[in-house]
This record gives sequence, C-alpha cells and structure tokens, in this order.
Amino acid sequence: MILILLGCQKLKPESVSIPEYPDFEELMTQQVEILGQTKIKKVVWLEGQSEVQEMTMDSANWAKELSFLKEINPNQPEYVGAFEKSTEDNYQILTLGPDERGALKQVKYTYTEGEYHSILATFHEDKDVYVHHRDIEMNFEKGILNSLSIDGYQKMMLKDTVRFGINVNVQ
Repeated sequence: MILILLGCQKLKPESVSIPEYPDFEELMTQQVEILGQTKIKKVVWLEGQSEVQEMTMDSANWAKELSFLKEINPNQPEYVGAFEKSTEDNYQILTLGPDERGALKQVKYTYTEGEYHSILATFHEDKDVYVHHRDIEMNFEKGILNSLSIDGYQKMMLKDTVRFGINVNVQ
C-alpha cells in the first residue's frame, strides 16, 4: 500500500527551465546612462498635426522618454513561458502564444556581440472601454540609441479613434 502512494506522488523536477527573454528595463537604465547630455530632434504628431522640437536631453529626460521600455519588457513574471521563439533573417522574434494573455504581442530584435541593433515591438491593449495600440521601432548604432519611432492609436468607447506618433532622432 505504501508503494502505491509513493508511486502516485508527483516528483519535483530538479531544475525548471525558464526561457531567457531580453531585459528592456536593464536596457533603459544603460541607455539613460550612455545618452546623458545629448541633443535630439523630436517630431510629435496627433491626428495629422505635428510639432517639431529640438532639445538637449539629460538623464532625467531620457528616463522619462524611455519609460515605455518597462511596459514592453518581455522579461516580466507574467510573460514567463508565454512567448513562442523564432528567427527571421537576423531577427530573434518573440510572439505571444495564442492561448496567452498580455498586451505585448510581439518583439523582434537583433542583438549581436552584446549590443542591440534594432528592436521592433507591438503593444496592443484591448479593454472593455478602450483599445490602445503602439508599434515601436528603436535603432541603435554601436549599442547606442540613434532613433526611435512610435506609431499608434487609441479608441475610446463612444469616441473616434485618435492616431498619434513620435519620432526621435539622436544627434
């Protein structure tokens, strides 16, 4: 009788394999330090109207500007095991599994020799009262951010869809 009970117990695995996803929060911290005092040209548009700004950024501005990296960070507890991995050309691709829930739908990135070259991410939140969508593209030169673009839209219940975009070029 004792042997049957022991045979039915679940055995704990000696180790759990957790997929490694890139940590964009760590990337944000690194870029804030690297970029420090830099000049940028920023174009912001909302519903077809645009505004161009040229400014000198400091680390506080960069932390604010790059804070979206926390949202699109695939290396969060809720995403453990949620992505299907694939490759295409030089891109590593993480696609949210069909049965998984999460606003980060896909991340494509190129990373070699300890440096990111590009990151493309699709963030899509579909709530009861609103839909929020962003397509994000970041390009790096020698591991340092040199351009960023975010194109998206927001649709509130009983309101029109609002389209927006941001383009940042580091000079």
